Amino acid sequence: MKQLLCIFFYCFIILGCSNSNNKNYNYYLNLVKEHHDVIELTENHGNSRILISPYHQGRILTSTYNNLEGYSNGWINETALNDTTQSIGGEERLWIGPLGSQFSFYFQQIKPIHDDNWKVPATFDTEPYDLIHKDKKHVELSKRMHLTNFIGTEFNFEVNRNISILSKEHIQTNLGIEILNSTKYVAFETKHKLTNLDTIPWVKETGLVGLWSAGMYPGDDSVVIIPLKNNGKKEDILTYLATIDSTRFTVKNNTVLFKVDGQYRSKIGIPPEFAPSIYGCYSKAKNKLTIVQYKKERDSLYSNSYVSIQENPYKGEAIPIYNNSSDFYELESNAPLKELKSGETDSHWQRVYHFNDTFLNLNSVSKKLLFIELKGIKF
Repeated sequence: MKQLLCIFFYCFIILGCSNSNNKNYNYYLNLVKEHHDVIELTENHGNSRILISPYHQGRILTSTYNNLEGYSNGWINETALNDTTQSIGGEERLWIGPLGSQFSFYFQQIKPIHDDNWKVPATFDTEPYDLIHKDKKHVELSKRMHLTNFIGTEFNFEVNRNISILSKEHIQTNLGIEILNSTKYVAFETKHKLTNLDTIPWVKETGLVGLWSAGMYPGDDSVVIIPLKNNGKKEDILTYLATIDSTRFTVKNNTVLFKVDGQYRSKIGIPPEFAPSIYGCYSKAKNKLTIVQYKKERDSLYSNSYVSIQENPYKGEAIPIYNNSSDFYELESNAPLKELKSGETDSHWQRVYHFNDTFLNLNSVSKKLLFIELKGIKF
């Protein structure tokens, strides 16, 4: 049986470094500003805010939909502010795939491939990005990277990262919904471009490079909602790490429900043929509905999260969802892996929308975008 990937990692995680109820957006804004330069993008008269740190790879550390004193959406590892060997977490970051297989960048070329050799490359985990441009609504950053996969193939490439905060009009156009006056909201878009800087093409026989958007959130009563395409069933979903029983993971009427309380380490992956371009996450306690929208492509080469030498290393997932046991979970999307010639580029974008409102109003959004009534979202 294939060994399951010891994902994420975060040997650094200790009790007390995650969000707590009394730590609002302003708390994290001031905390990070004590250590590093930050950039804020705002919309809706300052009620919608996102916090970006160029030092931390241009990550969106957190966001809020209720001005400075509002709830902080992202999970932040506070100890990383004083320890540069640790990753800070954050609500949205760019990582580079593959994660599993002989083409992984996460196992340091130490044979045999094994969980104990897991190590995130510093070039996209702890090293700063270069700030290229910023204005009131946008930030652009870049980073040149050199990576070596498990079997020893070397890659040189450049990543461009563009971050935008989205207006009410953009949200309504993107999702085809109407935002009510009672709805509090914050939304952002990240666009990434990857350019092959090598003089030779990348080919699948020796490994490829992929864009991977991921965000960390405080564990709570949230449930991830993924409406499957093509009549997808539970047996079609990839599962990793611990056994996940029906109290945490189920498929009802072709819709995945996955409990993300940050208390049980587990992961699921939605293969591209069953993955929608929009999925959600609902917290009844916070009256919050999160919608994730991403660039869904027809390509078939995707990485998976198995720790092993694989016969089919490109049979993976477009949507990975990770629940950690240290009080956070992750909402993610993968770009397909592509064979790029020298100078060719690939791209990926992801949009995250947070809505706060009454149950009835959030339910209306859920029915339109996720095709499900929120009253049935529970374990």
